[in-house]
This record gives sequence, C-alpha cells and structure tokens, in this order.
Amino acid sequence: MSITFQVGDVLPRLRHTVTALQLFRYSAVTWNPHRIHFDARYAREEGHPGLALHSHLRAALALRCVTEGLGPQWHVTKFDYRLRKPVYAPAELAYAARVTEADGDSMTLELIEEHPSGGVGFEGTVRVSKTGAVTTEGFPVSTAGATA
Repeated sequence: MSITFQVGDVLPRLRHTVTALQLFRYSAVTWNPHRIHFDARYAREEGHPGLALHSHLRAALALRCVTEGLGPQWHVTKFDYRLRKPVYAPAELAYAARVTEADGDSMTLELIEEHPSGGVGFEGTVRVSKTGAVTTEGFPVSTAGATA
C-alpha cells in the first residue's frame, strides 16, 4: 500500500540533541578543521558563546526529517536552505516539514528548524520524487554501487 501526500500535510517532527562530541566527530568525518566547531576556548576567543554547529550538519538533520518522514521510496532531487540564526552546542533541535506542492510521484516540502531560543533558525525547501534522478545543484549524482 502506498501512502499519498497532499498539500498541507505535515511530517513527524525530528528532535535531536547536538553535543560537543557529535560536533568533534562531524568535524573529523567532514575534514573540517575550523576550531569553532570543536575547541570551546577558541570559539569563545573568536566571539562565540560556545561551539558552533556546522551548517551542513543542520542541513543533514533537516533532510533526515524528510527522509524518515516519507520513507525509502522517496528520493531528494533538489535541496535549498538558508541559516537564520547560529546554534551552539549543546542544543536541543527540532525540525519540521510541510508539503507545499504534490503531484503524484513528486513533492515539494518546506523545512524549518525550531531555534532553541525561539523562532526559526533554519529554513529550506526540498523537492522529492519517487522516480527522478538524484541531483545536487543541477548535476546528476551517480548512486551506482552505493551501499547503506
């Protein structure tokens, strides 16, 4: 049985706690040596109140809200986002997604991150499809040989 989505449908919220350890690990696996993500003293010296969350980590969490909410038959074909406020670890984050366009085998959803201090910290749009090729900024991405 296939679930159909309509404009206005809301996916389940994704809640996630980001810790200093996760920021350190994310910096390591993404080869990001910027110390504001893993050295608290340095981050404060640079004017931050704590360890800054990576923009790409926040984007990945937002996409996780969509992929977990829709299921494996849906593929991301386009993703755009903008950060509105910085976030510092430790942080309790919540992501929400709402369908804004639906036409059978493809949909557009708006995404938001509920900022720990209130308001929206991140907003974006994601296009998903059951049939389309997976793309990154208009360039095809091969998924041949990919493993889970």
